[in-house]
Formats: sequence, structure tokens, C-alpha cells
Amino acid sequence: MHSTLKNIVEGKTVEVPTYDFVTHSRLAETTVVYPADVVLFEGILVFYSQDIRDMFHLRLFVDTDSDVRLSRRVLRDMKRGRDLEQILTQYTTFVKPAFEEFCLPTKKYADVIIPRGVDNMVAINLIVQHIQDILNGDICKWQRGALNGHGRTYKRPFPEQAESAAVLAAGKRSHLESSSRPH
Repeated sequence: MHSTLKNIVEGKTVEVPTYDFVTHSRLAETTVVYPADVVLFEGILVFYSQDIRDMFHLRLFVDTDSDVRLSRRVLRDMKRGRDLEQILTQYTTFVKPAFEEFCLPTKKYADVIIPRGVDNMVAINLIVQHIQDILNGDICKWQRGALNGHGRTYKRPFPEQAESAAVLAAGKRSHLESSSRPH
């Protein structure tokens, strides 16, 4: 994951493995990811490794109620052919304890915590506006460094200062819309 993300940050086209959630295995097919001005990288353990989290300019933690997480899992896994008892047993035995031990503690590394998940339109609109400001060039380097809320600059280098860029880097597009490159 680190080398793939590093290649993306460096503006290289990469092939990302495809995972089959039904068979719990990696498929032979891959998804091609092309360079972009802004890259959104998501996953439940993306902040776990310091090497990975140090590559980001902006770290978001979407905090969703545990009942909502469970109900979404039940609906998703039933569509994947699992029965309710199996889903609940897996959740209480493995998923919830693993979330509490490995995922929840990484919340402290977030620059922004979005409570209520997708229902929090105020937070989502603020994030969208922030990305638009970066793409428009309305946020200069020193402002980006101070955005972590502590007035300190990022530990991560900006493209002008180092060989590799960080994941959320300023681009040249004037609107938040898909680039002309395939995604």
C-alpha cells in the first residue's frame, strides 16, 4: 500500500489490486488510477501506519454511530449471501473488538473529525469548500501548513520542497469536478 500510494503522490499511473469481499481474496484484475490534482484515499485503517498518514495533507475521520455501522454491515452482508446470525456473530466476536482496538484509536490523528458521517452536510460542505480553495490556489503554502490547527507547518513536504508530493496537493483546476483523465 505504501509503495502504491507513494507512486500516486509522485504523479505516476498505478494499478490498484481489486478485492473480492465475497471470497475474501484479491482478484487478478486491477483498477488503473491516473495522476490527479487531489487524491482521496479512504479506508478503515489508513491512519494506522505513521508512514502512510504522514503522506496526507488533510486527514478526515468520519465518525458514525455504532448502531448505524452495524445496520449498514447487516444490510451489506445479507446482499453478499450471509445469514443474519453469521453476520452478528462475526460483528460481536471480531469486527467490533477490532474496530475498538485498531480503528478508533487512530481518530486522534485526524485533522478533522466529521460526526454523524454522511448526515453532516455542514462538515461535508466545509471539506468540499476547502478542496475547492486548494484547487483554485486560494490557500497558499503557509496557510496549508497552519491548517492543522496548531500553527505549525506540516511534517510532510510540499511538491516544491521535495521529490514526492503529499496526497492532497494544490492543483490547477478551477472547479471541483472530474479531470479529463479517466478515474
